[in-house]
Amino acid sequence: GTLKISTIIQLACVVLDTNTFAYKQKYYRQTKGGAMGSPFTMILANIYMLEWEQKLIQHQKIHNGIYGRYIDDVFMTSNLTREQIQKLLDETTQTDPNIKITTTISQTLDYLDVTIESNNGNLTTSIYHKSASEPYILPYSSDHPRHVHINILNNALVRAARICSNIEDFDMERLSIEMILLVNGYPPKFLHEHIKNFFVKYNAMNVWTDLNSQSYQQLHDELLYKPTRREQKVQVESNGTSSKKSTNHENKNQIYLHYTFETGPSINFKKEYRQIWEKFYVYPGSRLRNTRLILGTILNRTLQSLLIHKKPKREILTKMESTTRTTS
Repeated sequence: GTLKISTIIQLACVVLDTNTFAYKQKYYRQTKGGAMGSPFTMILANIYMLEWEQKLIQHQKIHNGIYGRYIDDVFMTSNLTREQIQKLLDETTQTDPNIKITTTISQTLDYLDVTIESNNGNLTTSIYHKSASEPYILPYSSDHPRHVHINILNNALVRAARICSNIEDFDMERLSIEMILLVNGYPPKFLHEHIKNFFVKYNAMNVWTDLNSQSYQQLHDELLYKPTRREQKVQVESNGTSSKKSTNHENKNQIYLHYTFETGPSINFKKEYRQIWEKFYVYPGSRLRNTRLILGTILNRTLQSLLIHKKPKREILTKMESTTRTTS
């Protein structure tokens, strides 16, 4: 970019020195670290950890081990003894007093949402469910477009197929997904139809009907190495301005319209609007015949968004006096 390093540092100081929040009619300022959830804090934490972890990365390269990190959670594999591993981690911890780590050394461990097990040098993975976790599932009766409910089921199946390395764990996860959705009001016919569509899409029906291990391995590999939407977006952005120019050109023949989605009499609004569009606007000879109409939905505000105050009252948002801190 065109920003100087000094400018970036100044902007970073602005962000770090203005982390404030209100609690019980009082104003507080965070004096160390950054706000959780802040995009800048995430970037800064990764930069900070990148320097700290270099010794571990080099060690894993030399010993042909696996090393991975997500923010502040690190996963490693090793053929060293427990004592040797602990010594390495203790030495790494002493390099920076600001970073406190807790270690778990085991043949089986839980990392993020994955349970990883080592069996004679082979790693197997399955989905890890926290015992205290109470995940929220959008009820079928909620006022959302039907494709939202379809996506919930489809995304859960994709996640299970990506993470579970063997078919038995995947099938148990599939059954669990069905039971959870049934409890939340999803009709059995709806579930059966879209689970079938999932396996048909990936040409893996015998995984569902016969628990075919070979077909499941193909399904697992395909979804595991398939780029996510976020990864695809990063790849497109890395291609430079050429992709942006082509995207802008394509958008000239597209019209985006958004409407508030509601069940009841308005449930067929999208279908009826398209019928009007095709009848009166894209007739033969119309200059709009090559124009694509894209209808998006705006969801009604939930009671939670209406009742929760996300900002303090205006009267306590007063100007704070600046203070000067010195260190001796």
